[in-house]
Amino acid sequence: MKKDRDSGSAHVSRREAIGLLGAGAGIGLLSGFGGDAGLLAAPSQQAGASIAGKVTFPTGAIVRTVLKDISPETLATGTTLFHEHLSMGPHPYEPPPTAPVEADWRENVDWVAEEVKAAAKDGVSCIVSGGTRDLGQKAADVRRIGELVAPAGVHIVLSDALWTRSAYPQDIATKPEEQIADEFVRDAIEQRWGAIGELGSSSTPMHPDERKVFRAMAKVHLRTGLPIYTHIPHVSCPACALEQLDLLESQGVDLRTACIGHLSDIMDDPRAEIHKAVAKRGAFVGFDTLGWATGYLARPEEHLRMILSFLEAGYEDYALFSADGATRDETKRNGGPGAYSKVIKVFLPQLRAAGVNEATIHKILVDNPRRFLAFNPKKV
Repeated sequence: MKKDRDSGSAHVSRREAIGLLGAGAGIGLLSGFGGDAGLLAAPSQQAGASIAGKVTFPTGAIVRTVLKDISPETLATGTTLFHEHLSMGPHPYEPPPTAPVEADWRENVDWVAEEVKAAAKDGVSCIVSGGTRDLGQKAADVRRIGELVAPAGVHIVLSDALWTRSAYPQDIATKPEEQIADEFVRDAIEQRWGAIGELGSSSTPMHPDERKVFRAMAKVHLRTGLPIYTHIPHVSCPACALEQLDLLESQGVDLRTACIGHLSDIMDDPRAEIHKAVAKRGAFVGFDTLGWATGYLARPEEHLRMILSFLEAGYEDYALFSADGATRDETKRNGGPGAYSKVIKVFLPQLRAAGVNEATIHKILVDNPRRFLAFNPKKV
């Protein structure tokens, strides 16, 4: 474990913070003080730093979209959703054991583009496509969506990896990890990836094939500089999160360039202890199943409780929000909040009602994801 360092935020004790809050001040003030701030890792110099309300980036850092490289400053005013699926169901993940699934990856490009443009009107300016080839994602389709929504001011970031062993191509079991890494580095360059993900594990301990894929993707990260984000099972698996963190770090990945995903699905940890443990080691924490109205991902009270605990402890620099896809019922076309508007239209009102201030919300929706996505490309 790397030694944690001061993040540069103002630090006061819990008792002093409570005194400053006063009656009814809410979490908005408290989140600025950081209850566990003395244990925070420094913000990433790879992905930019958030200090005293100002976000800075290393010289030459870019965000790579499917169409062009852009400055992180381009994303300074709108919401970035760091983990979505540019698909319309029946559901963007959890394929049957006979996967890979290709036919159901998307309803059609035009419908997805329509929903993305609708999300732009709600304040979304960037979406990371978290589908993977073993879930049926097609890089050409993501690029076409990027072309269609560019006039609306939305940037599309393509990511890819391998999801979990249940969906792997058959040759992964026998293919050496160096070959897997070489093939994915080639595709990352040719297809203009802006991130690696969603890289998944299905249980703990990881299956040897999943460990091999994680090591291969760590090599892709080290050779390209691309940020990396993960998938843990949606059934709550704290040990999976820590195992992923340990494995990435053992391969030389700077954890400040990584995000452990689906931590919003750890339902037996209302005080967010595992989330704080991840942040203390410098990684971003993916609260990426927010805003769902139906199904097993609809856990608004539990999500709110854990996120408030996380923010109260002073870790707002490490939080990333997203919804991880949509079903057809949630599209605006079908009278829903919008396939890519759920975080803004469904979850944010709950967060505001709980007293979280606008500066903290801006940091989580705007500053943190561009810090995560910004990187200095390496020559391959």
